[in-house]
Parts: sequence; C-alpha cells; structure tokens
Amino acid sequence: MNGSRAIGNVCEAAGVSKPGGWDAYFDLVKAWGARTDLTSARSDLELAEILFLDAAQLIRAAWLTSSASIVDVGAGVGAPTIPLLLSERSLRGTLVEPRRIRVAFLRTAVGALGLAERATTLETKVDPKEPRVEGAPFTIALSRATFSPDQWLTVGARLGDEVWVLTAGEEPAPIGDLRLTRRLSYEVPSSGAPRTILSYAHRS
Repeated sequence: MNGSRAIGNVCEAAGVSKPGGWDAYFDLVKAWGARTDLTSARSDLELAEILFLDAAQLIRAAWLTSSASIVDVGAGVGAPTIPLLLSERSLRGTLVEPRRIRVAFLRTAVGALGLAERATTLETKVDPKEPRVEGAPFTIALSRATFSPDQWLTVGARLGDEVWVLTAGEEPAPIGDLRLTRRLSYEVPSSGAPRTILSYAHRS
C-alpha cells in the first residue's frame, strides 16, 4: 500500500475527503523517517494513521472554528496540528517541541508546505508546574503522548480557552473552572483500538 492510498483509507474510515497537502506532508515524514527516528510506524498505513487519524476525525466532527489558534505541546512530527492547518487556511498553530531533530523537521515541513505565515515552531520544553508559551492564551491547547491526561488537563488549562485531551480511553476529572463539553470516540482502522478526544472548556 502506498502513502496516498493509506491516507485515503484513513479519510474514508472517517468519512471525510482528503485535504490538499496531506500527501506532501506524509512524504516529508517518510523521507525524514528513513534517516532519523521520527515515528514508530512500520508501514504506510500505520504512518497514515499516526499522522492523520485524529485530524480526520476532528474535521468530520467539525470541532474547529474559523480563525482558531492552536498550541500543540510536545508536537513531535506535527500531528494532528499540521494536518489541521493544511485542511483549513484560517487556522494558526504554535508547535512546541524540545527535541532538536523534531524541531528541525517541523521547521522544514512548515516551510515546504507553505505554512510559514500561520505556523510557529518553538524549541522549548513546557514546565508543567509553570506552563508558559509565547502567544497564550490560545483558542485550543492540545498535546498527544507528552503528559498523562490528568497532568495535561492542568497544564492545558493555563494555555488555552479550550483543552483537548487525546487518550485511549482515560477520562480525567474536570479541574478548577473547566468542564467537559465534547467527546469524540472512534477506533484505529487497522487495529480496532479505541481512541477518544475530550474537550474541556472554561466556564464563562
């Protein structure tokens, strides 16, 4: 299975059309992955699921509002934020990543994919005790596999108006003035493993 077909399978499973730029992003990740340890993917389908599954489900659920700003803490190779930015030209994103090789990749991808005017890459580590990111507060704060769900909820609450928790099923209890407002549940197509995105918003 080639990359374009693998991405198509992910989009078909989510019930969305493939956005422009996703093929190019996939090819960049794969090319860098051949030389560096960017992802754990062992096949094109697995890589497509890592890069696009969450974004495709968020697009299907229409969670993103026009002109939203996203901060992605521990951005890794940029998923799901880069695919979301490619899908909607009004979005802006800040990618926060401490590992230099991943920062180098993110900056290359942002330039190559035409996202330089809407995406910022910061080479830094967010202190969970005193979380600060230039540009905060953002519309949405998200993180994937950097903090535990409970810890990320505490950190994200300091950075965004809305906090997205990406999890395999664990649901952290609301803290402070946050309340759970939305839930998006789905499965990884190739394995059937459960995935959930939870949205917590500050009470007005």
